[in-house]
Amino acid sequence: MNTPITTYLQEKLTEVGTAGFEQLAADTGVKVSFIRKFFYGGRKDPRVNTIQPLLDHFQAQERTKGRRRPTPSAAQPKEQAHG
Repeated sequence: MNTPITTYLQEKLTEVGTAGFEQLAADTGVKVSFIRKFFYGGRKDPRVNTIQPLLDHFQAQERTKGRRRPTPSAAQPKEQAHG
């Protein structure tokens, strides 16, 4: 990952949106108050053990999305040879 962890988390939290913070907190065990503070810039240098569940959650989502993408050959039917 070439993107700084805090930048990556900011991007992911933006994708989730503030309306999704409660569910994210429930899914990860990270307090919603921390998620909000981090999102709004109140926690510039959080501890790794605090943000690790968020990182694990978002990386697991990316792996799952990666598996669902059809390969180009699977997405398009192969041409049949006619003879």
